Amino acid sequence: MQWMLFFFVLSSFMHPSTTGEHIQKIDMMLEEEEMAIIFLPLSNGEATLFKHASGKTILLNTGGPHTERELKRWFDQFHVNEVDELILTSDDEEYTGNVEWIHKTYDPKIVHEWKEQKVYEPLPHFRIQPLYIAHKDVTMSLQYGQLRLLYMAHADNDVERKLMTMPLHDVNILKIAHFGINDYPRTSFLKHVDPQVAIIFKKHGIWPSERLLERLYAAWIDCYETNRFGVIVVKCNLEEYDVMTF
Repeated sequence: MQWMLFFFVLSSFMHPSTTGEHIQKIDMMLEEEEMAIIFLPLSNGEATLFKHASGKTILLNTGGPHTERELKRWFDQFHVNEVDELILTSDDEEYTGNVEWIHKTYDPKIVHEWKEQKVYEPLPHFRIQPLYIAHKDVTMSLQYGQLRLLYMAHADNDVERKLMTMPLHDVNILKIAHFGINDYPRTSFLKHVDPQVAIIFKKHGIWPSERLLERLYAAWIDCYETNRFGVIVVKCNLEEYDVMTF
């Protein structure tokens, strides 16, 4: 699926402004029933924006400590003036470092209490289903139309065994748990979910497991690390999706 995406190539694109210069913006040009899933390349931690054609914006996690200025710059970049909902999958600091700022600035509805298999629908056609909850971390399925994102918050044998009993053969995108530090997911799990794309966020001072990266490449999975690719955008409608990086 091809979209025409107009944007400016920015100098110092990956670095937050410290001088207050004008920030040129990116228009995702969302049409009816389209959504952009934006994986933000913060220097530490996880944060993902969901921008819908209706104008509603959802933030999934807020990044790690000391990334507020980076997060604000990306919000400005993508025309984010409101955050309607904040969804939290963990209480670790790499996921909640900017909760206080988000709360004070945007006053979103905060969703952080989950029950396994109980579906939450923040938008029409957008289903969020917790699949595995342990130690206050939530592994979940996020589905918009035919696109399914499996958001892993755990990296161990227990979660893989449980998820392999579920019908997850339609996963398109796999968000790797724990910044790819651990040697998970294993080959059997990758065969079960069979994703086309894997996303790995950055944790300051930490690099993904080389064995894991080799395993993902061997499975013919397109692996996108925010530390290497910058901002990663999945633009989708109810039937198709496209991945862009810039």
